[in-house]
Amino acid sequence: MAVQAESDATLFSNMKSIMSLVDRLRDFKLDNYISLPRITVLGEQSAGKSSILEAVVGMNFLPRGSGVVTRRPLELRLKKVNVPVPYFIFARDFPNKKITSQEEVCETIEQLTDKVAGTEKFISNEPIVLEVYSPTVPDLSLVDLPGITRIPIGKQPANIEEITKGLIRQYCDSPDSLILCVIPANIDITTSDALLFARQLDPSGS
Repeated sequence: MAVQAESDATLFSNMKSIMSLVDRLRDFKLDNYISLPRITVLGEQSAGKSSILEAVVGMNFLPRGSGVVTRRPLELRLKKVNVPVPYFIFARDFPNKKITSQEEVCETIEQLTDKVAGTEKFISNEPIVLEVYSPTVPDLSLVDLPGITRIPIGKQPANIEEITKGLIRQYCDSPDSLILCVIPANIDITTSDALLFARQLDPSGS
């Protein structure tokens, strides 16, 4: 049993090192040249993606509201560490600032979204990178994507559905992307556009 426990600990440590390396390669934008593994969260607008992610993290820190809320990809890097108080770091925008307030994290996501995508509900493919350090999270990296949007609102272009699907395709088309397709429980699964799109991106389900 002791040998097995030591082997499991070594495997766990190696996996953490590999995930950290993948994140660093992505920071250097090498994913433009080589395919890197990731979990991408796909769903229609207001499908409940944020609720799923918050359940994984165990904290409420994502913006809420009607209409298009997620307008930039949010790359969540969960890091299991032994700290007394969980904290967040916006790795690209404020790399030296630790945030412990979930409300401040939510406000910062909204500000960074408006800074790049504007206040008129436009969508950008430039990600926000948020690291979460907590003793209760799994070591995992996920990308929350803007929802599939059919009808433009505000000053969004008429082809907003094509734009959102193009952004999703950019993140999900890679064979090394694991697609987490979120579908509301109150709809017929056979009518889900998100599931249909996921099947188009990964026809074999592999």
